[in-house]
Amino acid sequence: MDQLSDEWARIISWCQKRAPVTAASLNPPAQAEKVARAESATGRQWPSDLRTWFLLHNGSDQGRAYPQVIPGYRPVTLVELEQEWTSLCRIWAPTTAAVGGDGLLAAPAGTTAFTFLESYIPIAANDSSEYVVIDTRSGDEMGCVVEFIGEDTDQGLMRWPSLAAMIKDVADALDSDSPCRGWVPIVENGYLDWDFP
Repeated sequence: MDQLSDEWARIISWCQKRAPVTAASLNPPAQAEKVARAESATGRQWPSDLRTWFLLHNGSDQGRAYPQVIPGYRPVTLVELEQEWTSLCRIWAPTTAAVGGDGLLAAPAGTTAFTFLESYIPIAANDSSEYVVIDTRSGDEMGCVVEFIGEDTDQGLMRWPSLAAMIKDVADALDSDSPCRGWVPIVENGYLDWDFP
């Protein structure tokens, strides 16, 4: 297995033992052809970790238990990914054009854009319309994880060099009962939750 799959297995094992409601609220893996269809819909080449992410699970449906396997965020489904990506690209298009447009897409992955770029692929969301996205621009940091939070855009503090690195940090925090980017894991009534003291 690859690193992302190994670290994800650690999180699921922990949740099954300590937060079974969270474990049960995740959808089964997406079919490979549906992952390929979503990738094609975004017009971007996804890093292999991003494809693997959806081959491990297909997020969690809205209205079900809120599985915070990423501190403060619920993994989205492929259907939501396409809907949110399309909506965010449209909403932020005027800002993107004003602050650099195509030049921002040509900048290396990990470069702060101060807007939502079509190269950002959302993988998780919260109730405040904030997102965790994967930056698919080229460069050494292609596939890095970026927090996209409203007016602060892509300047959030939750950043990792890859999906595998993010999931390892979460798994380590759970196993050691220690913070992940300042978020402390807690369990209430079978739910994994996170406190930001």
